[in-house]
Amino acid sequence: MTENNESSHQSTDTAPRSIGVAWMEEDGTISLQLRAEGPGKVVGDALLTYPKTHPKYEDILKHLGGLKPGEYKPVSPWNN
Repeated sequence: MTENNESSHQSTDTAPRSIGVAWMEEDGTISLQLRAEGPGKVVGDALLTYPKTHPKYEDILKHLGGLKPGEYKPVSPWNN
């Protein structure tokens, strides 16, 4: 995955257009590679996996607007 430096030029009041990337494995498992940036150059990365049996699976799939095995999509921020 390549990074672009656009987010480093955004104001702190503007939410990023994407907070990472999601993909679906052949068995239907959804993986999310997420990144958060905070004040003082604090950065956090996470790799989250959601098998079909996970209680939040359908919520994640809905947030992504659907996903098919082998497909990759950007992940938009969640509304608080």
